[in-house]
Amino acid sequence: MAVELPVPGALVDVVAGAEVVTGRVAQRHADGVVVELPVAPAATEPLRLYWTAPEGVHTVLARVAMRWPVRTGVRWQLVPVGAAERGNRRDAVRAPLRLRMQLAQRGTRSVFRGRTTDLSEAGLRGRLEPGPTAPVEGAEVDVGLLLRGAVFPLPGTLQTAIGDETGWDVTVAFVDLAESLQDLIRAQVFAALREQRRLSLL
Repeated sequence: MAVELPVPGALVDVVAGAEVVTGRVAQRHADGVVVELPVAPAATEPLRLYWTAPEGVHTVLARVAMRWPVRTGVRWQLVPVGAAERGNRRDAVRAPLRLRMQLAQRGTRSVFRGRTTDLSEAGLRGRLEPGPTAPVEGAEVDVGLLLRGAVFPLPGTLQTAIGDETGWDVTVAFVDLAESLQDLIRAQVFAALREQRRLSLL
């Protein structure tokens, strides 16, 4: 079944090159949408929109047909390139983030503490503090991650673990995350990317 474009008033994340800007749909036409953005990304290609509908996250590739300034930012008239589709969370946008985390291996019950180095809805990379045991590649894990002031448990698989006397560099792929947790991570990632963008303009 074809996925409809976002309706007027809907929030959309515009991923333009390496930048992410959250805007709002001002108008929807038969051939595309007009999105109002607080700032204009420096690049316009590649361009992809993400938005949330009752059925989940949707996405579409797009191109800029027109652009013009408004009092509150800029408006882009966007024309889809191809059909809108359900979002593929394995292609999730990643942001560098240093968040406190606790990693518990289910089989050995070993617990490690450290910080993330980057995060997406699909998984994370991080640095664990040294301890009496070593993390095991392939192990099922539960990651306790501090998001929006609360700790959330995130199930996953420890994909890689490379260590020395100072600690362990690890990658974790999340497994069967609840939609609410995926949306929470996604919000944190896009907020971090927007802050990077703001700081780059100072």
